[in-house]
Amino acid sequence: MSFVATKKKAQEAWSNRAPWDAIYQEAYDYAIPQRQPGGRSRSKRTGDFLFDMTAPASAMHFAGNLQRDLFPAGQPTFTMETGPIAAAAIGERGVEKFDRVLAGTSKLIHPFFLSGDWDSAVHEMCIDLAIGTGALIVIKGTPDDPVRFGSIPIDQIAVKTDAYGHVVFISWRQTFTREQIIAAFPDGKYPDGFREANRTRGNDEIELYQDFYQRGPGPRSGWQFVAYVSQSTEPITQERYRRQPIAVPRYYRVPGEPYGRGVVLTALPSIKTVNKAQEIALKAAAIQMLGIWGYRAGGTFNPDTVRVGPGEFWGMQSTGGILGPDVQRIDPAGGRMDVARMLIGNLQDQIRDAMFDTRLPEYQGTPKAASEIAARLQQKANVHIGAFGRLVREIMPVVVPRVAEILHDFGILAQMPMPIDHLLVAIRVQSPMAAALNADRLASIANYLEFVGSIAGPEKVPLYANLDRIMERVGDGLQIDKDLIPDEAEREKIEKDMAAAQQSQIVELFGAEMAKQAPGMLANAAMKEAA
Repeated sequence: MSFVATKKKAQEAWSNRAPWDAIYQEAYDYAIPQRQPGGRSRSKRTGDFLFDMTAPASAMHFAGNLQRDLFPAGQPTFTMETGPIAAAAIGERGVEKFDRVLAGTSKLIHPFFLSGDWDSAVHEMCIDLAIGTGALIVIKGTPDDPVRFGSIPIDQIAVKTDAYGHVVFISWRQTFTREQIIAAFPDGKYPDGFREANRTRGNDEIELYQDFYQRGPGPRSGWQFVAYVSQSTEPITQERYRRQPIAVPRYYRVPGEPYGRGVVLTALPSIKTVNKAQEIALKAAAIQMLGIWGYRAGGTFNPDTVRVGPGEFWGMQSTGGILGPDVQRIDPAGGRMDVARMLIGNLQDQIRDAMFDTRLPEYQGTPKAASEIAARLQQKANVHIGAFGRLVREIMPVVVPRVAEILHDFGILAQMPMPIDHLLVAIRVQSPMAAALNADRLASIANYLEFVGSIAGPEKVPLYANLDRIMERVGDGLQIDKDLIPDEAEREKIEKDMAAAQQSQIVELFGAEMAKQAPGMLANAAMKEAA
């Protein structure tokens, strides 16, 4: 793609992004307020329109909950395994051996995901996913710190997708000073007069575009990086990547839309309503506490000069009489605060349900039953699965190959792993959510074995079930490391050791039995000789 075509596509991406700005900004104002306070071209709202904390609290809980479900801290989050096409080509034995090779490669990559950068970046990305779309970049660091992760604010990102909804163009727009841009790309090619202006106007703020686009049709064609400013006629710098450098996951996605819709957008009507209801309820409570006062105009009482407070004296002409006092409290009709509390409570429950805030409240009455708690968690998993499949495909299969590419460039990985395309090599995400989904399948296998044993008998179970394959599936479903499961050679050795131990046990039992019978046998032999 030519540089002119790249700039044109970036302008189209940002033009198509414009209608989403107002939608996302409103969601941020109510659920994640004061985003980038005082920042460039961000919301100027101070948050004084917020009267309820349910949405901000649930948004942060959602981000932590999503990170815990998908990327638990301190645990391996993925493993590479044989894809279906490769499995059909190399056979069952070949798959077992190749899976162990891939598992060894995964273990070389895992340590670089245990840094604080990964956990921090993922949590920040999950906050943006609560709105709808996140962005996670994998950065090439130094030999001492080769891989770094960062979360890009979604308001700095514009994307374009292909006909199938896959992200193929990412434009990252940031505002820097002229001095910062030159420091970031000291050998870059800048427009005429750009470097000269840095001597006197180095603090001028300029928009820097960093565009990433897929070079061809398919993930194996690689990605191109181009950096430029609006006045550029050629790239400041450019670089080619073998793998996609930025993951742009979407939570829910409506067909034809490049950006995602998160749980905050789903709950936004209730969030806005509960804030207005809280505001009205607070005003009603203030009126009931302070009251509304009336005074006789033209008299001796002047509300502009008196002070309201204990121990104050007000000058009045009359405190009663036929015409009534100069100052009198007018109590309005009593408001139904119980109705307001019920309405607000229902709306808050709707917000928590929409944002999967399943924290157990402190009930003052009878605690909820364990079955209800389990049902809540199961309901959350069932709803979550709609986004889980997309998040699995749009995060780890993008991040892991890019990390492997960086480690290969630093010489930490001797060779690049085969293309991770879900056909030759696939990424299997290891997470509590994946284990929960596998539990249903493993339960079906266990029920089948139990049914076969009760009908045909335990001794005939091997006739109807391949126990070796079943145990392999169980190990995969429970996310057991491959090196903890014996391979074919190790199983043969274990079986021989077991057979030898069993034979030795039989010999020992036979010897013990013979020792018990030896006195009788000797006595019988002596009696036969005497006879």
